[in-house]
Amino acid sequence: MNYRQCEIFVTALEAGSVTAAADRLGLSQPAVSKSLKLLETELGVRLFRRGAKGLQPTDEGRSLYLEAARLTESFSHLEGYAQGLARLEHARLEISCIPALSIAWLPEAISDFLREYGDLSLSFRSFSSPETVQRVARGELDIGISQARNEDLSIEKTRLFDLHAVCVLPPRHRLAGAAQIRLDQIAAERILSLSTADEIRRKFEALMLMAGHPVQGGIEVAIGAMLCRMVADGHGLGIVDAESARLFDGAGIVVRPLAEEISVPIYLLQNPLKPQSLIARKFVDHLLQVTAPRRDTPRAP
Repeated sequence: MNYRQCEIFVTALEAGSVTAAADRLGLSQPAVSKSLKLLETELGVRLFRRGAKGLQPTDEGRSLYLEAARLTESFSHLEGYAQGLARLEHARLEISCIPALSIAWLPEAISDFLREYGDLSLSFRSFSSPETVQRVARGELDIGISQARNEDLSIEKTRLFDLHAVCVLPPRHRLAGAAQIRLDQIAAERILSLSTADEIRRKFEALMLMAGHPVQGGIEVAIGAMLCRMVADGHGLGIVDAESARLFDGAGIVVRPLAEEISVPIYLLQNPLKPQSLIARKFVDHLLQVTAPRRDTPRAP
């Protein structure tokens, strides 16, 4: 007994005749009759009484119908679900993006994608770069967007663009009118820093040290937006990513480029051992397309 026999049996009982069942199924009458007879032979029970009123189920036929109808209904639901997968109706993505890119850049970058796939189930998180790498490596996330170091070998990295560092100052700061900021100009300043895990901070402090200007301990801030807010409140100047700075540009701070360029690559991270869904592939393709113009700029060292 197979599914096709069940389907023909259920349809024949519901239609009330071989002719009607054949029409519903798009089969010939002989094919339907042969299937019903073969089913009765295989089961060793009589399922129908054939008479002037068409097919009349026996008691055994009614009992079998209850179970067979559940099977065909479940299979129909499964078939519909499978077709929905191709239409991305049941798609879900778990994504993490570092805080610096979560507030403005990511919503802007995926706006068209969300309009195209309005029924998509998405979960957006915002973790630091090290935690994003760890969660992608453990398979907890489908996609991560963050910095990543060369030693992170358990993930697959695709470069999206380079994130540049800028100097943010209060509007009345003595350097606010400068076209760009040199490291020696801020050596004696109170500098607000990002967390020690941040690659921009690491590169900035390395350049300062090589120039003979070691950075003194001060205020450490985990989120670039908070750093900009504190600069606006007059607590010092800061070195921060350009995406965080643009949220506050003209709103209590002045943003200036650094004379010595500092930038870090931003990667799209995936777990190479985790199967990639159709929607994940589409999301990756979308981000690569959106970031293509920025990817054409010179790569960070």
